[in-house]
Amino acid sequence: MKKGMVWILGIAAGALLPFAVLETPTLAHKGESHPAGADAPASTGAQALAGINAAYLRQVKPIFYAKCFDCHGSGKPLPWYAGIPGAKQLIESDIRGAKRHLDMSRDFPFGVQHTPLEQFNGIAAVLKDGSMPPWLYRIAHRGSALTPQEVSTIQAWIDESRKSLQGPGK
Repeated sequence: MKKGMVWILGIAAGALLPFAVLETPTLAHKGESHPAGADAPASTGAQALAGINAAYLRQVKPIFYAKCFDCHGSGKPLPWYAGIPGAKQLIESDIRGAKRHLDMSRDFPFGVQHTPLEQFNGIAAVLKDGSMPPWLYRIAHRGSALTPQEVSTIQAWIDESRKSLQGPGK
């Protein structure tokens, strides 16, 4: 890459730096918070969670890895421009905010901050309103939005998983 292009990208990233102080959930999810424990099922069986995780690993994790892990997961390398001052701070801030909201670094359930049902509700809301990835990310990463087939696959997993958590006869 030519030095002039790197210099221009550095200036552009510096111009975007003020956005780095905005919390990622403000740009995505319309600033909603998800209080922990609000709609937790009375008992979440380990067997049900194991089955949900097995389906997640088979059907959904490949989609999330390709489309969500840049911000909500671990193990993917940062893009080349993550070393440019300004861009680096913006990227690091976005990743911190994304992981505070939902950290997919582990298999399902993703963490202890929210119950599995809350995690399903949050993901389903994002599928419905199309707020992820945020517009700024979409500008820089063509093809980062979920396809209709990917949305359908994730929603089917959520629907089946909710049934498993509720147990038979509910």
